Amino acid sequence: MARIKTWFDAWIARRSPPSTQVRLSNRNIYILPSRAGWLLIGMLIILLLMAINYQNSLIFGLCFWLGSVFAVLIWHTWSNLASLTISVGEEVAGFVGEKVSVGYTINPLSTSPHYNVKIRWRDYPDESTDSTSLMTSGVDIESKAQHVNLTFQISQRGWNSPPRLEVYTRYPLGILTAWSVIQLQSPILGYPNPVFGVSPHGQMDEGGEDDLENVIQQASRQAGSDFDSLSPYVQGDSLKKVDWKRFAKTEELVTKTFVAPPVSNSWLRFDDFYGLTLEDRLSALAGWVVEWSDQRKVFGLLLPQIQIAPGSGEQHKIECLRALALFGVVDSMPGSDSITERNK
Repeated sequence: MARIKTWFDAWIARRSPPSTQVRLSNRNIYILPSRAGWLLIGMLIILLLMAINYQNSLIFGLCFWLGSVFAVLIWHTWSNLASLTISVGEEVAGFVGEKVSVGYTINPLSTSPHYNVKIRWRDYPDESTDSTSLMTSGVDIESKAQHVNLTFQISQRGWNSPPRLEVYTRYPLGILTAWSVIQLQSPILGYPNPVFGVSPHGQMDEGGEDDLENVIQQASRQAGSDFDSLSPYVQGDSLKKVDWKRFAKTEELVTKTFVAPPVSNSWLRFDDFYGLTLEDRLSALAGWVVEWSDQRKVFGLLLPQIQIAPGSGEQHKIECLRALALFGVVDSMPGSDSITERNK
């Protein structure tokens, strides 16, 4: 059985190469009886033998009627998948070991409805598939596209290639199973698993630790200089923060609330984490990127042949993590079983 499965997977791989969009047709839809279908076939054989043995016209009629229903169901089950287009969603990213939601779009190309269409990973543990996916309930596709999500666990840094997708249906009576196995180039990027508390051996700022401390102290003295909102006056609040103009108009005492601006700190340098392996260096840098981004600090990232200017915010955080994820990895989405090419 293992040899047959290997041959079948290789045959499917040749017929359905990786793509960003696949249309289901007679080229990639396969159909076989389900367990209930095989029982029906066995019952039809027994009925036919009984009809021949007893020369009973009623049994002949029942056997041929059930056989014609079975033949009609082949067309209906197959057409329930035909003319569906499945495409990948937006790029998904997460840390190594994290489970992410991968989106797919199922779009009907015909006006006929498609009922109880299900989708799942092929050869992937069921427990790693989101309960909100189409593993059990299926989805009805009538006139507009349906968006579905499957859960995937990131296993390595860089681009990850998810298993093949299996789209299947047993509509309308569950007698037959029509399915298609396709490979979509889902853009799943794995960030290095962040490790916190790893101190660099070198200096993190050109001015040294003393200058870095002065920068932090100066930023702390300037904290609270950005206006944020107004709040009701509470006894004990500084009178300097009271909005007196508003009090003159409305006789309402309110206090100005300020938020600390981002604190300028330093550069994160790849070379400062010497003595560690490549993956440990990247994990340590990822930890600092996450920590300083949460603290709204301004920082830059220096990698060999890569420099990201100092900045802050969510977009800067993603840019830094993406650079760490693709460091030493071919910056292209996987299109085959050979996913990444790493520098040693």
